[in-house]
Amino acid sequence: MSFSKNLFFFLLFTIPSLSFGKKILFIGNSYTTQCSEQISNIFKKESGTWELSFLTKGGKDLAFHLANPETKKRIQSQKWNIVVLQEQSQKSGRGGHFSKSFHESVANLSKIIREAGAIPYLYLTWGRKTGDQKNPKIYPDFHTMQKKISAAYFKAGKKNRAGILPVGLAYSKIKEQNQSLFESLYKKDGSHPSQVGAFLVSSVFWGVLTGKDPTTIKGNGSIEKTQAIQLRQAAKMAINQINQN
Repeated sequence: MSFSKNLFFFLLFTIPSLSFGKKILFIGNSYTTQCSEQISNIFKKESGTWELSFLTKGGKDLAFHLANPETKKRIQSQKWNIVVLQEQSQKSGRGGHFSKSFHESVANLSKIIREAGAIPYLYLTWGRKTGDQKNPKIYPDFHTMQKKISAAYFKAGKKNRAGILPVGLAYSKIKEQNQSLFESLYKKDGSHPSQVGAFLVSSVFWGVLTGKDPTTIKGNGSIEKTQAIQLRQAAKMAINQINQN
């Protein structure tokens, strides 16, 4: 599944304006919350003028945020440059009313975001380490789950002229290269990001949202140096993948 050329050119001409404001609002659930410290640290150390804010609630989906009056209030409260949207991890590629809810929520939230003068970005999440045990017929393994999630996010991105933060693609790159490192991206539940996973998330976010090469990130946080290098390289490969199509 690939990024549309029309969307790429739209982003190419809008990204330079970010240098004048540099404010980002993140909307999501625990997949965002559990990476927020790493995200904030990388942006602070590598690009100190950025201001980040988070509106998250564990287990909730974008339909919840759309229905929550606080969401629209927060979006309209400041002159954000970017608002990042993250769906509940199972719903986007599940089909039926789950996928319908995802696409409708992205469309409505993107409209609110654009009316407020910001650019919507979609946080393309990852498949679970061994698939989704609660939905084995839909998501029997990581690859199947990742393919369906990616397809849903790219479709929503194209339809709503929203940028893509290809974290799930970076997870796939790591799995192709280093199974042990791939497994370390997850906490014991095989779903949520570990500190290693959060570093990969943060590297992708920083690379896309600043327009800079994530392999130039200097700090390793609490991650072992050789692992940090591989994670940054995977982030770069995922970003290149969406920009080359």
